[in-house]
Amino acid sequence: MKKNTNKKVSKRMSKSKMIAIGAGVAAVSAGAYALLGPSGKKNQAKVKAFARKMEKKVMPKIKEMQKMKQTVVKKAMPNVKKMEKIVKKTVADLNKN
Repeated sequence: MKKNTNKKVSKRMSKSKMIAIGAGVAAVSAGAYALLGPSGKKNQAKVKAFARKMEKKVMPKIKEMQKMKQTVVKKAMPNVKKMEKIVKKTVADLNKN
């Protein structure tokens, strides 16, 4: 069978990809300038304070969600074990026939 050689295969990057990469590079550059530039120490202190503030707000919620997850799993385990027994019994019955 012959390959279809009529199609042009473009090895160039699309314009949207180039724009996205350019925007990413610009954002990284702006962040680096803000943290390492002339007023970098002041900005670093602001970022550090913001990170601590967010950690204090977010960490209790994460711990609460972990506790909720544990209680849900503990409540679900008996039902899972019952379903496992039912499935094993059904499979055994099917294998007999």
